[in-house]
Amino acid sequence: MRQMVVLVLLLALSSSVVWGGVPSFAADETLAEQHAAMYYDASMLANFQSESDRTIASMAYSIRRQGNDSNCDYIAVSNGIQNIGGDGASAYQQARALVAQHPRDYHESFYTLLGPDGSDRPFSLDNLGAAPEAFVGVYEALGYNAVMLATQPGHADLAFAQAIYDRLAAYPQHSFAHLWITPRTYNSHARILTIPETGEHAALVYPYHEVVAMVSVEQPGRLVILDGLVGYPFSISIDTLAHQLRGFNRVIIVSTNHSQIEDHQRFQVVQAGQPFVTPTLGGPFLTLARQLGGPGYHTWFQVIGQPYRTLDATGEAVIVPGEYVHYERRGASYPTLVPLGRHMAHDLLHMVGISTDRLDQHELVNGIRIAVEQQFGSIAGFEQIFGSPLTPEFWLSHEQLAWLVLRGSWHPLLDVDQEPGYICVLTERAMLCWHTQTGTTLIPLGRIFYEQHQHQVREP
Repeated sequence: MRQMVVLVLLLALSSSVVWGGVPSFAADETLAEQHAAMYYDASMLANFQSESDRTIASMAYSIRRQGNDSNCDYIAVSNGIQNIGGDGASAYQQARALVAQHPRDYHESFYTLLGPDGSDRPFSLDNLGAAPEAFVGVYEALGYNAVMLATQPGHADLAFAQAIYDRLAAYPQHSFAHLWITPRTYNSHARILTIPETGEHAALVYPYHEVVAMVSVEQPGRLVILDGLVGYPFSISIDTLAHQLRGFNRVIIVSTNHSQIEDHQRFQVVQAGQPFVTPTLGGPFLTLARQLGGPGYHTWFQVIGQPYRTLDATGEAVIVPGEYVHYERRGASYPTLVPLGRHMAHDLLHMVGISTDRLDQHELVNGIRIAVEQQFGSIAGFEQIFGSPLTPEFWLSHEQLAWLVLRGSWHPLLDVDQEPGYICVLTERAMLCWHTQTGTTLIPLGRIFYEQHQHQVREP
């Protein structure tokens, strides 16, 4: 699955730093020297935190030690939750269950490998820990508010670091940041991974590490770092934070939320549009998108909103809304694609001539079939992504399409002035509309249902 840039990796392995595991130090090294070896090149030794910075606060912090394994990701979850009043040990175990453990492109979540006890196995370049997208939905599933902030990677962005600090300072002792840091000199293309489903190549930032940051109550303008490798709290400046984040420039801000699921969802919705807030697909969900969407998944499975929790008769799930589908994940099971087309069909029953006895599998016919074959290569290729057709062709007027299907928000690919109407087909996860002038158009049901969800949760 992966190819190595051999020279870079050999140089990395020859360094004293070991990311996600336990470095080997000489017996006469001081704690400060050990810390410096993990976090800085020799030329940066002067920037190491002083002895006074190690005893930064009178308040007690609980730090779970990492040990000889690659669990810096789960350790960060535990340390963050524990220090804002939650159960860190339980969060650690639940995070391990929610994040599948197998190799994968780090852009979606570079998973740790499954070992004899979860991912408890010595660090290696095949066992680095998960990247930010893996945990976007995890914190929500654990019952906390969470939002991902991001900026262009590869450079230190002081405004980005300040935004992180400001969010934490607004809710001190009840919020933390899950950080992906590259304090040492790093190579942004240290390793090239090949994605088997699509043949894509993705570059891996190396080396990196995962830690937790909280605001320093007793040192305004500084952040407390909780690191399972170091084992004691130490503080850094906002400038230093910006430098250490530069490789990924992606952060998850987590805060306590003791209210109802609806309030939690409302928090997710109102984050959109705020500085540095970014929607992200999330590892387990993107895995499925890759498998189904192939090279076109960037288009067909584009994410449109933050993950949120939902609760129905079958239990609690983490949902990530995509352009045409919702990605659903319950417990530790693999994600599914919610059959929004079936939901839409039931919404349209008895309104536009679709009856229950006609809601079944059908074949695409006429011009819609021709258009689908031209765009996707085959009907089978289309159905693998969007599911089998549920309905035969049915007719919708201009007004019916606009209000019953699009919920009053007109699709930009459709002409609002077109008459007389559209021939439509619903599949499990999409809707096809044909018009004499524009031909066949794919309607994004995921966006329609998500916008409806936004409207519902905004209203208390």
